[in-house]
Amino acid sequence: MKSIAILTPKIDTFSNPTLTLLIEKLLESGFKILFFGYEQIFIPDDIKDKLNFYHLPFHFYKFYKRPYDVVKLVKQYYKLYRILKVENNVKTLICVDPMGLVIAGRIRRLVNLRVIYTSFEIFFEDEFFIESKKVLKKLEIKYSKIVELVVIQDKDREKLLKDANKFKGKTKFLNIPVSPKPLTILPDNYDIYLDLKIPKDKKIVVYSGTLQEWSGINGILNLLQNGWNPAFWLLVHSHCALDINDVLLEKINLLKMQNRNITFHNKAFNDFNDYAKFLSNCHVGIATYFPNTVDIFAGKNIEEIGLSSGKFATYMMLGIPTITTANSIFKKLNSRYKFGETIKLIEEIPLALSKIFDNYNKRTIACKDLYENELNPVSGIDNLVHYIEETYA
Repeated sequence: MKSIAILTPKIDTFSNPTLTLLIEKLLESGFKILFFGYEQIFIPDDIKDKLNFYHLPFHFYKFYKRPYDVVKLVKQYYKLYRILKVENNVKTLICVDPMGLVIAGRIRRLVNLRVIYTSFEIFFEDEFFIESKKVLKKLEIKYSKIVELVVIQDKDREKLLKDANKFKGKTKFLNIPVSPKPLTILPDNYDIYLDLKIPKDKKIVVYSGTLQEWSGINGILNLLQNGWNPAFWLLVHSHCALDINDVLLEKINLLKMQNRNITFHNKAFNDFNDYAKFLSNCHVGIATYFPNTVDIFAGKNIEEIGLSSGKFATYMMLGIPTITTANSIFKKLNSRYKFGETIKLIEEIPLALSKIFDNYNKRTIACKDLYENELNPVSGIDNLVHYIEETYA
């Protein structure tokens, strides 16, 4: 049986539709998948039982040559060699993001594997002020030399990564957007208004995804206090559970106590179809990205988000007009397709909502056209699987 290893330091791997589709396609092609990673927030039910799970090996920044650590490392590498080569004859390792590449590079010193680097977050050395991050970037650059193929979302982000990582001239690049496979949502009896106790006369504006500072979520919540159009209802959805003492959760609860137009839906969907059905009941999406110097991936990586916004692609696939920040690719796509509105400031959201509903039906059609022409990932994933299969030909 053909075997392949996937290595990721992410706990939300399966919220990335590109990785999920890749895994589905590899399984369909008869691959046995060895999944090295942490415990996941959720795994789709139709995938969970088909993966072979292993803990991540050696994932600290530096190795200290203490006797205990040396013995532990030798045992770990012996186990890795046995799993990857003796028991499974793995020929290709797919690694995710900088820490994933560093671990893959360390493994390759022991086991000769083709390394495919799937880059969804880009580190920039000049943005780091913490020593551990600088060390990680140096290691990422070091191990970029052994990468055979890089999967990245678009030509703009490809150039950014090339400049940051200094790959060898022979390294190949494949552009695949972070985007779900095409999905047809069939009508059913689900009533989001009844389920979430939202007044039926309101239009639902959904923000779904991370609640970190760069998402603009704090500014969006501030609008509920002053400047929010009462015709709209804000639905905030997060896959990750918030701690009861989380400042953001306290802010949301205060807004609810003040009878503001907001609902917080804090649930991970184990099935993307269920998630898509949930979102398809909403009228407008928000996919905003505001760079900062605090969050680890929130500088240029966020400023030039390109086609790595999974939430944006999902809204487009579902035909949900969307408000985005005015970065270069979103501005270009909106000029071509009129998928929604681009903004520079959070305070522009109320006006953007009004503009979207001036021509709403045309915008929903434009979203689906954009998805089909620019974001459909199927052919790209098929090309990637074919490239991997060539190793076993």
